[in-house]
Amino acid sequence: MSQTTETKERTEIESALPLYENMISPRLLERLAEDSVAVQSCPGLSMSPQLLEKPSSLETAAAQQFICRLYEHTASHLKQILRQRVLDRSFIDEVTLSCVSLNQETDYLSPQYKTVLGAHDAQKRLVVGPHPEEGRDSSHKSIEIPSWLAGDQVTLFGPPDTEKMSINAMNAIHHRLTDEPAIVTQLVEDSMLTPRWGADSEDSKTPIMKNLLRANENLIGCYDGSLSFYDERRAKSYSINPDRKSLPVKRIPGLALPDGHHLYHGAPLPLHLYDFALHLFHNHRTPEALAFYIPKLENEEEAKYLATLIDHAERMIQELDPDYQRGTVKLFVVFENPRAIFRIREIADALHPYFVGGSLGWHDFLASTARLFKHDPRYQIPVKADPYIVINHIRESHHILCEALKPIGGIAIGGMYGTLYEDHNPASFEVSIVGYIKDVCTQLRRGLDGFWVAHPNFVRLGIALVHAWRLYERDQVGGDLKSLIAALVPNLKEQVPLLDFVFGEDVTGLSQDHPLYQRGVLAADIETSELISNSDEAEVRYNIFQALQYLTDWLCGNGCVALPAQLNNAVGESVFVRVMDDLATTERSRWELWAEVHHGRVSKEEFERILEEEIVFIRAGIDQETKKIQVHWQGEAARWYPVAINSLRSLVLNDDPVEFVPELILPFTFEIVREQEDPWEWLQAIL
Repeated sequence: MSQTTETKERTEIESALPLYENMISPRLLERLAEDSVAVQSCPGLSMSPQLLEKPSSLETAAAQQFICRLYEHTASHLKQILRQRVLDRSFIDEVTLSCVSLNQETDYLSPQYKTVLGAHDAQKRLVVGPHPEEGRDSSHKSIEIPSWLAGDQVTLFGPPDTEKMSINAMNAIHHRLTDEPAIVTQLVEDSMLTPRWGADSEDSKTPIMKNLLRANENLIGCYDGSLSFYDERRAKSYSINPDRKSLPVKRIPGLALPDGHHLYHGAPLPLHLYDFALHLFHNHRTPEALAFYIPKLENEEEAKYLATLIDHAERMIQELDPDYQRGTVKLFVVFENPRAIFRIREIADALHPYFVGGSLGWHDFLASTARLFKHDPRYQIPVKADPYIVINHIRESHHILCEALKPIGGIAIGGMYGTLYEDHNPASFEVSIVGYIKDVCTQLRRGLDGFWVAHPNFVRLGIALVHAWRLYERDQVGGDLKSLIAALVPNLKEQVPLLDFVFGEDVTGLSQDHPLYQRGVLAADIETSELISNSDEAEVRYNIFQALQYLTDWLCGNGCVALPAQLNNAVGESVFVRVMDDLATTERSRWELWAEVHHGRVSKEEFERILEEEIVFIRAGIDQETKKIQVHWQGEAARWYPVAINSLRSLVLNDDPVEFVPELILPFTFEIVREQEDPWEWLQAIL
């Protein structure tokens, strides 16, 4: 390597990556650097002192050297694609703003209504939309799926935070209803399906590094079956049942998230790289451990960077272990961005031979779409109160996923069902299960190979539903499916319309030759919600109530929480349920709130009034029959509620808000901030 090249690479490593300064300001980075401790065995690396107080068994000298060397190989490429993200955002906003005046006399649902879809930048790149057909390579690389990943995908999603949570996820197939119907037992046994576990280090995980490291340690114990836990309070032992144990598929953080706990030559390492490389280094001898979910990719350019990263990492592993086979890493991409959804084939090709399939993360998908159209005053995100968003508004996205992946042999997975029932509440169980059956059957009808669930209790039911549906596809009678539904929903007022739904036709949608098809893919063809207006006080209040509790729980260190909600049953009664929220659901809530305030449909004064009322309600801590508090204003949460309130105000009231919530709240994961008497004020003082 020439001295000039070496100097250039060193400059790339030491300079800040685009977007990272949005989350860790230069002054905060200075404080983190002052507080960090140099790692003698890895020149250039320094760490938060808290990580050295009780060192993780994973952070060996060899592992850290591997990570830093990998970063040196890929820093320049990462900087390039993150810089392009910044340019693309500017282009998207510029075009969208220019369309506002052009659309003044045009109906929102007119084919002549102009958007950024199909627009080319100065480099002739089509920034949002399908790849131009002209000059496009029509051949695509076929996908080889290892036997252990093949088949239907019923995936429990959640973080490997603790030993107990991890063991419960691994044993999900053994979580039975108290009075499990015999038809469920039979279908689960006949299916022989192995459940998956989306072991999440992203949206359902607060990125406090000591917790991320513990999660990685837990996963190693899951792969080799050794993880165990003794609950002293309950005097109960937990261990992994080897019979049909779940297959963990690790989701790493997105490309734009920095790791302020590990600085390399004074700059934060990319968190996705640190998490991926650490896992690969310690698990490379276990092929089943090398399947990953990849979040928040936006196009094939970013996919090419990731492929380069993995190629370098595998070559380095092969240097250490000549028996390692390159191409062992396998990837599921979470298509949760309005740019990525149109480039599925291109992303799959760019990630060959690692790519095996993709899923739809619809909360982030809607939130990112809302960000895309944020300057369009007539765009309306599907309301959060709609329990049937997947059924009514994600149809075209499901179809585009299947049409892109099935011809090349890829796995196409739907999204999350997160409506949980309240224990010992039959009405809550009924309305939750009705929604679950509708959601699952809709996704299977559309040709998907599976879906995600938010609680272990839904895994066996999901496997039973999938097997019954596959039998129905073969015999076109559906006897087992009908029996299963009757057993789970015996109330005829619910059962009859549910059977009509399951065995009826899918909702109508737009054909690919419809002029609004691309907007339909993005659920950007809604003038007014049929359920409730985005600006209705009840919708605004619901978003505020949920977002405040989630942000507080995230700041406490919990990345996902089941928050109270209401669903109507078949006779119109409001029934209490819980909705599993993670960072993605809060992203869509804050963008919905921001758009209503920014475009004048909800005044700032109205937002402040409702916010204050919700604060008073939460602080009082007195539940109502139809409104219950999950994250109470006490203990650790009481310390973080003020930060959550300030954060939500900033997210909603700033004319130019941060693109991703972590840009605002990531600093509160650093101990130097968390230990302050008033973390918010301390942070504001150094920004």
